[in-house]
Amino acid sequence: MATAISESIEVRIRNLAVGGDGVGEVTAGPEELLGITAFVPFTGPGEIVQAGVTEQKKNFVRGSLLSVIHPSPGRVEPPCRYYGSCGGCELQHLNYELQLEWKEQMVRGAMQSARFSAEEIGTLEPVVPSPPFGYRRRLSLHISRDGELGFYRPNSRVLVPIEECLIAVPEISALLPKVRAYSPRWAGQISALFLEADIQGVIAVLKAPYALSKGKAQEILTQAKEIFESAIILEQGKEVAGFGRKILELPLDDRRSLSLRVPAGSFSQVNWAINTKLIAGVCEAAEIGRESEVYDLYAGAGNFSLPLAAAGARVTAVECDTNLVGLGRQNSVRYGLERNLNYVESSVERFLSAGEKRNGGKQASVVISDPPRSGLGRLVGETAIAPRYVLISCHLPSFIRDAKALIELGYRLERVRPYDMFAQTSYLEVLSVFSRSH
Repeated sequence: MATAISESIEVRIRNLAVGGDGVGEVTAGPEELLGITAFVPFTGPGEIVQAGVTEQKKNFVRGSLLSVIHPSPGRVEPPCRYYGSCGGCELQHLNYELQLEWKEQMVRGAMQSARFSAEEIGTLEPVVPSPPFGYRRRLSLHISRDGELGFYRPNSRVLVPIEECLIAVPEISALLPKVRAYSPRWAGQISALFLEADIQGVIAVLKAPYALSKGKAQEILTQAKEIFESAIILEQGKEVAGFGRKILELPLDDRRSLSLRVPAGSFSQVNWAINTKLIAGVCEAAEIGRESEVYDLYAGAGNFSLPLAAAGARVTAVECDTNLVGLGRQNSVRYGLERNLNYVESSVERFLSAGEKRNGGKQASVVISDPPRSGLGRLVGETAIAPRYVLISCHLPSFIRDAKALIELGYRLERVRPYDMFAQTSYLEVLSVFSRSH
């Protein structure tokens, strides 16, 4: 884990920062660094560690972990042999109960730093837990030019060869040895592949960096049939060949009374056990009735729209991706929800720009907004058009910025509920609920 250093320092870690590094103060080392803030990966709250300085700024330093002088009671031996090298997990050195505790503290600290009121901070609930391992239903792998299969090291294009991934669902883990056996044959032809699991099995998406000859594409497909039940070859993002299924079937509740169809290779949540809990949380937070008019912004193929419509709300789903809109409409027909669910193919910005004329003049009683990682940004004011607002955020700084903006627009923060969508990492999905009287 250690890298080349210029100075050795001792750091007392007080909490975790966004990104997973331990953050604390330098307690021993060069005089000019004493007391300065230090970020050290693979450490935990309460620990005293020795670190090597890898970056020095005016107000902080970054370091690589050299040794643990005083370990946290929650420190454990990471079960993964690639931990610290592959660029994926960040928290396997802490037991799962401590991970959840400090993720909650991370959200609390971010709210305190942004000067949320004590009442607003008091709406923060404990993190909804995930299975610690074996939860990830999508894995993105790379194949090097010499045929090695694996993940990139942090902040690099250096490949770490792997034979297993402990956070992948068992259906994907079982395929990795077979894929490794074929990856040398695909060197230079296939540079990356997605393995995506659903209720029917696994679909493989093989990515070619440039055009393949018909003969080479057919050869790769023939080999892929010995490993996968379904596979697709993409050249520069366009499908050129494949066999078996292309569409994933993903359950939207524990009873599997609803399921979502999405194309393999497109965005969908990676942790389906947590996603079903998140959907239930959104439906509860929306407080919908038979007369509820819901705008689901950034709707995708219907992750929230379908369950909300099935619960009786009239839902306008706004999505700009033509393929996802088509699947969303198909999903609504499958369950006889056409009257309750209306898809609008549009960017959120263009949809909102129509003002009160949007959606035939129907005014929203609830807005559901699940924006990309960058958050709502300048659009937050334009989305503030309903007395009830449910915001889903996958990036903590974006959540803090957007939530603060909604509060400044007159909303009252009712609830902040983090979901551990990405166990063993520092990342969270945050569900926040707002209301206002006008």
